[in-house]
Amino acid sequence: MQILLLIAVLNSSTTNGYLTVNTDKPGVNVYLDGELIGATPILNFSVKSGEYSISLYDTKTIENEYWNLRKAGLLQKMLSFWQLIRIDAATQRVRVNPNRTTKISFYTSRINCAPTLAKFIFGGTIIGIFGLGFLTGILIAK
Repeated sequence: MQILLLIAVLNSSTTNGYLTVNTDKPGVNVYLDGELIGATPILNFSVKSGEYSISLYDTKTIENEYWNLRKAGLLQKMLSFWQLIRIDAATQRVRVNPNRTTKISFYTSRINCAPTLAKFIFGGTIIGIFGLGFLTGILIAK
């Protein structure tokens, strides 16, 4: 019986990997597939090997923003859209391998700047499309 228990323990430890999550500001909650696993820094958190979603936002926040995006007025939709971009910047998909440590780092400045960067990209795209149309119109007119 003791040998079987020892074999089971050894087999279970080989399927687990470890997850280390850091942020530039300690004490930030971390969610593994929507479940709170603790606050940063998280060191060598044992988890079965596989793919996971690591986020600094809980699933309720994500769901609220999703419903705001679907049902709210135009202004609230835009605000929710930018918040979803921030959530996306604070979420990473990772693969945890057996008997290995997977390290992830989040930087709050990058997360907070994500909506601004998206606005610049969006604005630049719109300006680029209209600018290209304007130049094409000038070339055709000549």
